[in-house]
Amino acid sequence: MKQAYIFPGLNALLRRTDRLRYLGRPRVKKYLHHAEEIIGDHFHQRMSFLDFLEGSVEDIYSIQNISVAAVAICSIQTAVAEELAEKEGPPDFVMGCSLGDLARAVFAQAYSFEDAVVNHIKFTQKIDGIDKIGRNIGVLAPKSQVFTDEDYKWFSDIAVDVSCLTPRFLNIGGRFQELEKVEERAKDKSWNTMKILEYPAHSRYILPYVECVREDFQSVKVRRPSIPMYSSFGATPISDPVAIREEFLLSICKPIHWNQAVQAICRNDGVTRFVNIGPCKSLSGLMRDIPVEVDIQVEDACRLYDSF
Repeated sequence: MKQAYIFPGLNALLRRTDRLRYLGRPRVKKYLHHAEEIIGDHFHQRMSFLDFLEGSVEDIYSIQNISVAAVAICSIQTAVAEELAEKEGPPDFVMGCSLGDLARAVFAQAYSFEDAVVNHIKFTQKIDGIDKIGRNIGVLAPKSQVFTDEDYKWFSDIAVDVSCLTPRFLNIGGRFQELEKVEERAKDKSWNTMKILEYPAHSRYILPYVECVREDFQSVKVRRPSIPMYSSFGATPISDPVAIREEFLLSICKPIHWNQAVQAICRNDGVTRFVNIGPCKSLSGLMRDIPVEVDIQVEDACRLYDSF
């Protein structure tokens, strides 16, 4: 049985129980402390991740703190993946969903934890005004319904960028005026909409901010991964260091194709077991809505930890 570790994105800290789930584990503490040292050395900022994670959701996900939240997630996920691999043996593949690609690549040794922390914070230091452009919303079709080709054409025509997480759940990034049109269409179609982020992640509208830090990303030392990595942007394996660096840089402005990536890794690579690294269980829920031709098993890392 082939297995893949899957790494959730920025929503991993929304629930307090998820934020605190692994904080007592020594390796998690070690990674969080290392991140504090990196931030202190490179940016002359002193902070406590343990205090930060005890804060409110509003503070953690404020535009000023989004980079710190991302580093916290990467720290927790890398530690959890390492411990699981030591106990169970390494996975056959790793795949991240959005921000989860940071820990995915660190765990697979494609780039260092320090580079992941430093370059992510460098990017988010240059995003002033990003929340004035637009935002991210989730759009959920009613049960037993999926989004159609006509829907996708309409999204394309109004210039929003669509990440297909499952056939009935989309993450849409765009400008305010176009997203208002999406919300109006949602009423007619009986779609549910929900706020995800206060800036238009995974959309073309982030690209000018990304280009500002392109030169910084050239210093990232990228290696071929020690564990095969899958890209949720291309829905294909990714191993070339140049392609991995470009993905690191551009992932924030490209749509995610999680639905297609899961189908591809099952169909082409024979994966039938997925371990959701967490700390949230969001990907476990999504996996139930993705149609694959084989029976798959989805485990949560928190349940496996209880058996250690």
